[in-house]
Amino acid sequence: MLVTGASGYLGGAVAALAGAVPAPRVDIRDLAALSALFAVVRPATVIHTATTLGNKGGAPQDLWPVVAAGAANVAVAARAVGARLVHVSSDAVFAGRDAPYTEADAPSPVFDYGAAKAAAEEAVAAVDPGAAIVRTSLIVSGGRGELSRHERTCLDLATGAAQGALFTDEIRCPIAVDDLAAAVVALAATDHAGVLNIAGPQALSRHELGVRVAARHGVDAAAVPAATLAASGLTRPGRVVLDSSAAARLLGLTPRPV
Repeated sequence: MLVTGASGYLGGAVAALAGAVPAPRVDIRDLAALSALFAVVRPATVIHTATTLGNKGGAPQDLWPVVAAGAANVAVAARAVGARLVHVSSDAVFAGRDAPYTEADAPSPVFDYGAAKAAAEEAVAAVDPGAAIVRTSLIVSGGRGELSRHERTCLDLATGAAQGALFTDEIRCPIAVDDLAAAVVALAATDHAGVLNIAGPQALSRHELGVRVAARHGVDAAAVPAATLAASGLTRPGRVVLDSSAAARLLGLTPRPV
């Protein structure tokens, strides 16, 4: 197994769990270098987790070469060596609504990061129709191991180390990184093709997540600053709840509450 983004939060967890093949660092924006690496390593499975962070609305010129074109390059290189590809996407592809999203729902991005992620999904499916595309949500520690960037932000805001607030109307289904890694590795062993939602079992606001993180670290919940996405002026999805029942049936795994 070869894991892109193995130095990252999810990629590191996947690589550790699966005993992935160590490989030289290669820029996924460079198709020639990527293809050469795959031709030497010849992985049976490729888990694509590499990305660039864009929830704060990163510039399109920074997002697309890595998120969209990079995913397409990984798909091309994996297809060339006959590798099974699992591509990790995001709930950021959706605009947000009251009803949960299923695998049948088409992307409806409202900001650049979501658009880049949606383009990546389309590219991967076009290059390799047999690839699995995982839509997931906020990735956190779940109280086990290294904190995620989301959790570090929560603590920084609660302790006054950073300025800002956590939105009470931005809803996601956070999932613990070890649960997501286990699900992704299990999915790689199946022949599932297309989209599969793999997210946590609870719909929580960013603020609710912050309160849980603060309590876990002995910080008063009242210290967690609250605000609303609606009043912020930011263009980001509001309520995005992923229905992960299909993944539970396929994989026999149920992520734990965070």
